Amino acid sequence: MLCYNITILDDKHERSQELSKTLSRDLNTLGVAAMASENTVSADTFAARLTVEQVEESQDLAPKFDADGLIACITTDAESGEVLMLGYMNADALQRTIATGEAHYWSRSRQCLWHKGATSGLVQEVVEMRIDDDQDAVWLRVQVAGSGASCHVGYRSCFYRSIPLGQTGNTAPQLQFEETTKVFDPADVYGDAPNPTQL
Repeated sequence: MLCYNITILDDKHERSQELSKTLSRDLNTLGVAAMASENTVSADTFAARLTVEQVEESQDLAPKFDADGLIACITTDAESGEVLMLGYMNADALQRTIATGEAHYWSRSRQCLWHKGATSGLVQEVVEMRIDDDQDAVWLRVQVAGSGASCHVGYRSCFYRSIPLGQTGNTAPQLQFEETTKVFDPADVYGDAPNPTQL
C-alpha cells in the first residue's frame, strides 16, 4: 500500500471515473508504474543470512529486519553531513530505494509505503547508500529537491531541537530550538492531510 491522500467528493459515476483517471495519472507521475515494473528489485535480491563472517565481511546484501519487518535508516545531507531524519524501511522500501535512487520508507504511523517527497516535492535523491556492520541499519546520503527540507514540520532537519545536558532534578528538560526558521509552511504543502505525528 502506498501513502496517498485522496478525497471522494461524490459518488456519481462520472466523477468516480474522473477521479480514477486523475489518481492513475498522478500515481504514474510519481513513478509508481515504473517501480511496479521491471525496474523494481525482485524479492530474492537480498542474500540469506548464513554466517557472521558472511554478514560482516562479504559483499552479500543480507539485511536484518526487526520483528516488525523494519530496518532503521538514518538520512544525512550528502554535502554537509547534517542528519536530516531517522526513518524505517521494510523490504519493499529498501528495494524501491535501490531500484529508483530515491528514498522510500515505511510509515509506521500511516502503515504504508512512503516515497519521500511525493506529496511535498522534496524528493530525496540518494547519492550513496551504506549498511552497517551487522546489516541492521541503513545510512542514506541524499540531495533533497526544492527547499532542501526533510521535516514535515517545515524545518530542514527533523532534528531541529537539542536537549540540554547536565540537568538534574524532577523536571523535564526544556528543548532548545537549533533551527529557528522553517523552510516551508506545512499547511501550504500538505493542506489538510493528517499529521503523521501520533501522541
